Amino acid sequence: MTGRRALPALASVAALALTLAGCGGDSSSSEPQAGGSDSSSSHSGSTGTTPGSTPTGRVDGVTLTPQGTHLKVGDSARVSWQPDQKTTGVIGVTVTGLSKMPISAFSAWRLKPETRRSTPYFVHATVRNLGRSDLSDKPVPLYLLDQRNTLLQASSFQAEFAPCPSRPLPGKFTHGKRTSVCLVYFAPDHGKLVAISFRPNQDFDAITWQGPVVKK
Repeated sequence: MTGRRALPALASVAALALTLAGCGGDSSSSEPQAGGSDSSSSHSGSTGTTPGSTPTGRVDGVTLTPQGTHLKVGDSARVSWQPDQKTTGVIGVTVTGLSKMPISAFSAWRLKPETRRSTPYFVHATVRNLGRSDLSDKPVPLYLLDQRNTLLQASSFQAEFAPCPSRPLPGKFTHGKRTSVCLVYFAPDHGKLVAISFRPNQDFDAITWQGPVVKK
């Protein structure tokens, strides 16, 4: 293929994992905390969520959206990836909304200084299982592409965050099941959301969604 654009780097470590330490009491250990690793560094390898090559063309009788497709918020794509060595997922995914959040949305959490310098985004999407595999508890394979051409993984929560749970696909997510998800991303150093990307490995020409980002 000629004229392929430069590919974004992939975040090298897991996204920020937000944890809640205990409840009640007056000691500092009972306050909400944000822990884990920030995904601000990058490299040219795999995200770590796709151990095998990414299926293309037609999988489980489903014709997949071609690599490199550019979509608008509200558009759907049919994609396939391998969340582990034994599973090939096939899903229909629609990015339905993008929101830029103030850091004050996490005022109940004790955030690290570098996290306070980030820009939080909420990304809403719908996912339908179109394939034969059980995708229960598998991560949603969407990434935030920032202005530095870096892909960022969604953050995870070890305690409930009702405004945007940012969790994997639900249990019993078998063929035909549909769910709505909300994913949280922290773009380092006051970063900017450029697009939402399905790009499960370095060799895959990303499918992207772009659209208006609502400032909350």
